[in-house]
Amino acid sequence: MNLYQMIFKRRSIRKFKKEQVPEQLLKDIIYFGDNIPRLHGDIQIKLEISENMEEHLPVKGLWKVEAPYYLVFYSEEKEGYLANAGYVLEHVLLYMTGKGLGTCYLGSTRIPEPGPAGMKQVIVVAFGYPKTLLYRDPATAKRLPLKELCVFKEEAGESMKNILKAVRLAPSAMNTQPWRFIVYHDKIYVFSCREFLPSSSLVSMREISTGIMLSHLTIAAEEMWINVKLEAEEAMEKKSYKSGAYVATAFLKEYKC
Repeated sequence: MNLYQMIFKRRSIRKFKKEQVPEQLLKDIIYFGDNIPRLHGDIQIKLEISENMEEHLPVKGLWKVEAPYYLVFYSEEKEGYLANAGYVLEHVLLYMTGKGLGTCYLGSTRIPEPGPAGMKQVIVVAFGYPKTLLYRDPATAKRLPLKELCVFKEEAGESMKNILKAVRLAPSAMNTQPWRFIVYHDKIYVFSCREFLPSSSLVSMREISTGIMLSHLTIAAEEMWINVKLEAEEAMEKKSYKSGAYVATAFLKEYKC
C-alpha cells in the first residue's frame, strides 16, 4: 500500500510490544526520510533512531509514551523549519505504517541525548510494533467535516474532493485541526488558526501540524495525477486576517500524458 492509502488507515498508537524491529527496516526508515521532498530544501535536517528496548532512556515530557524506539527529528532553526519538520515526518510515519509499525507524535517530549551540531531537537515520535489495532476505519476519525473547514468559491471536482478528504484526516496537536481553506476549482488558499491563549509551545505545535497537513495535500495531489505548487503570494501576505494567518496557496494542475 502507498502513502496515500496510509493516510486513511494510520492512527496514533500508544501501546507497543517489546519486540525488536529488524535492523534493515530501521535503516530503510532513515534512508526514506533523507530522500523525500521537503517544504524547504535549504534547511538541514537529520533523523535519528533511539532504541529503548530495556527502557533505559530517560524520556522527559508531559505527554511521553513508553516505546521500544523513538524517532528523533533535528533541524536547523530557520524560517519555516517547524512546518518543514511536520511535512517530512508525516511522509516518514505513513511509510512506517505501511511497514506494520505503530507511531505516535509526542509534543513537548525530549530525548536527552546530544544531537548534531548546529541543530535543534524539534519533535520525537514513539514507534514499534503495536499491541492494539494498527489500522483504523477512516469513518471513525474524529475530525471536523469539510463544510466547517472549507469555503467553496467554485464547484470542486472529484480530484479536488479526494485531496480535501485526505487533508481533513491530517493529525494535529490535541486534534485541533488548526487550518481553514478557501477552495477554487484549481487552487486552495491555506490559512492557519490563531490560538486563543498563545504560548511558544502551542505555536510550535501549530506550525508542525500545518506541515503535516500540507504533506497530506501533496501526497493526495500526486495520487490524483495533479501537480501541486505551494506558493506564498505577496498580496495575500500583506492582508490582515481576524482569526488566522495566511500560509500559502496550493496551485493545482492536472498532468497531461
